Amino acid sequence: MVTVQLNLPDDVYLALQSAGLNREQLETQAIRGFAVQLYNEGRLSFGKASRMANLPLSKFWQLLVERGIPVFTYTEEDYKDDLDAVEQYSR
Repeated sequence: MVTVQLNLPDDVYLALQSAGLNREQLETQAIRGFAVQLYNEGRLSFGKASRMANLPLSKFWQLLVERGIPVFTYTEEDYKDDLDAVEQYSR
């Protein structure tokens, strides 16, 4: 396991504490937010981002939906390829 440290200015940390976030909650939210961002950028697969967020796949899926992040992308090109495959196998 690799540890990555997050340094915050004291006043920012105090503001977050005042907002009701303790150190553990802050760490959890930071790592999950980063996992979502990396998944959204295509830098991590769904499975690896889920592991990074320390969430089961179904919970990570739910987190993506809550944040408005597409769980998967299905392009127009993908659609055309699928139509071509269906036509080919229908013959």
